[in-house]
Amino acid sequence: MTISFRTRLFVVAALIVSTVLAAVIGAGWSTVLQVEVERLDQRLCMEARRLDRQPWQGEDPGRLEVDVMAKLRLGAIEQLMLRHEPLSGQPDFQSSHWRSELNIDQLRWADAKGQGLCSLSSFESRGSDWRAALYASASGRSFVAADLAETSAELQTALRRALTMVVPMALALAALGAWLLASLTMRPVNRLREAMRGVTQRGLDQRLATSGEDREFRELIAAYNAMLASLEKSFQQASRFSADAAHELKTPLTILQGRLEQAVSRSDNPAVQAELSSLQDEVGRLAGITRKLLLLSQADAGRLTLQLAPTDLSAMLGALLSDAEMLLGDQTLRSAIAPHLSTQADVLLIRQLFNNLISNAVRYCRPGGSIAVAARTLAGGIEVIFANPCETVAQDLRSHFFDRFFRGDASRNRRVEGSGLGLSLAREIARAHGGELVLMPGALDEVRLRLWLPGP
Repeated sequence: MTISFRTRLFVVAALIVSTVLAAVIGAGWSTVLQVEVERLDQRLCMEARRLDRQPWQGEDPGRLEVDVMAKLRLGAIEQLMLRHEPLSGQPDFQSSHWRSELNIDQLRWADAKGQGLCSLSSFESRGSDWRAALYASASGRSFVAADLAETSAELQTALRRALTMVVPMALALAALGAWLLASLTMRPVNRLREAMRGVTQRGLDQRLATSGEDREFRELIAAYNAMLASLEKSFQQASRFSADAAHELKTPLTILQGRLEQAVSRSDNPAVQAELSSLQDEVGRLAGITRKLLLLSQADAGRLTLQLAPTDLSAMLGALLSDAEMLLGDQTLRSAIAPHLSTQADVLLIRQLFNNLISNAVRYCRPGGSIAVAARTLAGGIEVIFANPCETVAQDLRSHFFDRFFRGDASRNRRVEGSGLGLSLAREIARAHGGELVLMPGALDEVRLRLWLPGP
């Protein structure tokens, strides 16, 4: 499955933003936990100092534990350990849940900042992490330890509540930001794509402006403009060469054809006359190719001048089809032409377009086949269909029907006249009138050409 570059850019941006968000949440969690532990350290030192100064005669240890547990915000009495040792070394107070395996002297103590005689330590007991404070004074020392599980659970609950509201909003904003970033990044690419779509043989002079674009896109647009300029120059040279060659050939071909006509009329030898007539036909064929090349070069350069006038396409098609019936052998011709089909057109060029398509159908129609021509009005225009059976033409060859000088395998011999320019010229004339000529899909042994012309 292939996805678009915009989608890939969106996914990558979304993943990056999500990763950064997760990293921020993780770092925030560590920072908040560290801050909370520091606050717990302060409370532990305060309670250890209080425990050192507590008079124990007649004091209820249970009430003291409950009070300290509340101040340290613990959830159960088992999460608290208290101990006070006078200078004699024997504790005069110890929690009911004191863990016998705990040895205060074996813990690593560090002085608490700003807490005077208080020291802090971390240790593990029975699978739980604990934080402890030790306050040493002239009268003895006091020990207060709290299980960190309650602190972590409290923070997790608060964080979970916050994330329940923040994360969906953050993900939505991340997706929106990623989509906006992808759209912003794709904007110059889309401009370049649309410009490339609009490039035709008549639009090679178009250039994209580079002002306001980023440096990378300016370089890309500059390379595109340079390529377009090179193509325009090459195309103009080729078009000018075709036009110049066709124009230069017109005069000598006209002279040659006139001389051949004179030679035919002066000769009394039938064999010589036949040979000269054959040469005259070839010169006429070459003159026809030259005229088509000149028209094609003018169309390529956008200089195909149209003399538009109201044109009755129905009458024109009817007259041309009547003439074509005289050229048929064992083929048949069927037509279904709606009356009064008219449009604004160049009469000479449209006549040549129809003549090219009709002669092409007659020339390549299979022996005994039937040629069909149908014309009708459609919304906004006129449709004309030319259909004829033919020798089988492979699908890869059908895609070259409108290539110049293309002739299928069955027509590459001199028995079938043609230059391979008729369909190409017909399509250029149709496009010059705002229409289109296409090869319709169908059986490989049939040719169906669809001509569309705009209405009046």
